Amino acid sequence: MTIYKYAATARMAVRGKTNGGVLYLLPEMFLKVVYLVPVMCIWRSLTAGGYEAEMSVSQLMSYTYVNVLFADMMIVNTCLSAWDYDTKSMEMFTRPMPAFGQVISRTAGEWIPMLLMFSLPMFLAAPFFGIRVLPESLWVFPSLVLSVSLGFAFEFLFFCVTVRLRNVAWLTYVIRSAVVSFFSGTVIPFRILPFGMDRWMQYQPFGSMGGAFLSLYVGSAQASEMIPAQLFWNIVIWFAAVIWFRRSRERMVSFGG
Repeated sequence: MTIYKYAATARMAVRGKTNGGVLYLLPEMFLKVVYLVPVMCIWRSLTAGGYEAEMSVSQLMSYTYVNVLFADMMIVNTCLSAWDYDTKSMEMFTRPMPAFGQVISRTAGEWIPMLLMFSLPMFLAAPFFGIRVLPESLWVFPSLVLSVSLGFAFEFLFFCVTVRLRNVAWLTYVIRSAVVSFFSGTVIPFRILPFGMDRWMQYQPFGSMGGAFLSLYVGSAQASEMIPAQLFWNIVIWFAAVIWFRRSRERMVSFGG
């Protein structure tokens, strides 16, 4: 019955995402393409100009392309970012399900429409653009699970920050998005950073999110380095998130309550 509850929550999230029809999703798809095309051109221009990087042109292109296909999973965004001003917090605690399970199942359901309508067609079309999208190692699958898991842990952790600061949910969300986007390695691959920065950037907690998965996907990193780091940070961040979340619930403020 528990699995059924989570599956039902995911189905409702899918319907909520597609209530407006496919046209409702077109702006989001367009923005993904608008981001993808210029970045791909930048990689081609840099390498054509003689820039020497630790990654080949093929790897850089695949890295950016796959990041766009799985963008929602590389940097996890959930309803937690809006809890303090639209009563989502109250709703979660009045339902007969754990808050953690509700957030995760709802978010997973919201991913499905974009994965089917955008990511899958783009994945199949990649060979026509001369882009390799097949993973270099089967380790990418456990790495993806660990990456998404860590993304959810950080979501709960940042929610606790929002609760503590009160009434600054949007500011917390913006700062969190900027920090995670850079330090996760999804925008700029760690391997092309100068002065040996890649060696320590890939081992900080955010580096075990999308950047770790993408590096394994294109073959610019070793599973023996990435997987243990991802496991370690999952344990540490989830432990901190669960403990802090339990202590923060009593401090929640919504509509003056």
